[in-house]
Amino acid sequence: MKRKLSILNILVIFFTANLMFAQQWNPRPGWKDSFEANGFCWCDSSNFDHNLGSKTLSINGTDYNIKDVCDELKKHPLHRNFRDGDPPYNDIQCGNGPVNDAPDEAGCPGRVDLGPAGCNQIGPRFDMDWLRSRPRFGGNDGGGNNTGPNTSFITPSNNATFSAPATLEVTVTATDSDGVSNVRLYLNNSFIRQENFSPYNWNQNNQDDALKNLPEGSYTLKAEATDSKGAKTTKSISFTVGDGGGNNGLVTILGQSINKYVSSEGGTRTMQANRNSVGTGEQFIVESAGNGTVSFKGSNGKYVSSENGNKPMNCNRNAVGSWEKFRLESLGGDLYAIKGNNGKYVSHENGNKAINCNRNAIGSWEKFIVKGLDINRLNELVKENTEEYSIGVYPMPITSDDVSISISMSKKVMYSSIEIIDLKGNIIAKKNIGAMESGTKSISLNDMKKGMISSGLYIIKVRLDDTVITQKIAKQ
Repeated sequence: MKRKLSILNILVIFFTANLMFAQQWNPRPGWKDSFEANGFCWCDSSNFDHNLGSKTLSINGTDYNIKDVCDELKKHPLHRNFRDGDPPYNDIQCGNGPVNDAPDEAGCPGRVDLGPAGCNQIGPRFDMDWLRSRPRFGGNDGGGNNTGPNTSFITPSNNATFSAPATLEVTVTATDSDGVSNVRLYLNNSFIRQENFSPYNWNQNNQDDALKNLPEGSYTLKAEATDSKGAKTTKSISFTVGDGGGNNGLVTILGQSINKYVSSEGGTRTMQANRNSVGTGEQFIVESAGNGTVSFKGSNGKYVSSENGNKPMNCNRNAVGSWEKFRLESLGGDLYAIKGNNGKYVSHENGNKAINCNRNAIGSWEKFIVKGLDINRLNELVKENTEEYSIGVYPMPITSDDVSISISMSKKVMYSSIEIIDLKGNIIAKKNIGAMESGTKSISLNDMKKGMISSGLYIIKVRLDDTVITQKIAKQ
């Protein structure tokens, strides 16, 4: 009898343990206390189980009750109410929520509907920058004596015109004596992405789908910058994507002295200037590449590369780096010289061999007739560059063993250096270059990229005398 009772007790313990495990990791409807949308975590409950109602969250150095935090989050401009089908998150498991000491949850920021693996999943987070800006929690929300950051668009310019389909690279500058917390970008009031570190760039590495292949229409870009005390400034510009004057935004490039068209060759081989007529391979889309430069996109959807003048040109790049940026130097009417970011001119080589970007001066082989640019688009593309210095890293993102930086200088510098910094602010590589003459220099980064152990974003900082230029770079 005792043996039977012992077996019965074991079975009871076994089924009880299984029931407890199921209750621990199978979310019940009451666990849908909060949910995730637009990358943030929202509260959606008045039933704060697991003693959650007594928990606090530190904002601006003061602890506030989680119920007050949840109440304030309902005023967030991106907040929406819970919907059926939303993933079941528990309030406590927002990535920056207060510690959960409930016995049946692990207290890790993750999805509670993933079972034990939830502890290894990064969950959504409260928008702490917004919470810190709220007067309820000691912020001034842009009011009082504190003003928001000085904010402006570098690219594109206001009222710019682009040919459809347009792909944009956006650069915003934001400065504030209190420090800039973040800059958010919106396209036609739709949130694209938040940048937390300067320089504030979008689609620089071809990562923002919302800025790619825009159809014809009128658009508004809005940048919302927030300083470290919560004050905000918004800056908006407008631009138009048109049909390129009836030619669908396509241009042709004709060698003047040989009356032959440049062909992308579909990106399958080096580019030639030997075509007598125009086909799809002889049509290009001209896009703004920032700071007075342009890029040429072939009908294959790839960008033209100067190859830094080291070998014949190709039309096979997925994104725009320094080698894919050119300047159109007007020679009158539709006649142009095309200068690469290496400071050299493109030559059609008299149509006898592949075109190159390695000429120091403009001769008859370096003159091209570019047809298809309407006047508004032309003014936008050939705008003069007023910056003394510019940099570009190729390839971007970094995928190969051969990486270089192109530095363009309008005057000689007596001191120059390059640093690679991770997003925590740690300098992982530094190189002193010394004095450099004016012009465009290409410098290998192969020895410096060894410190970029993991994939992700880094910052490259170039010092040219008293000028410091920073740019985000990505490693795959």
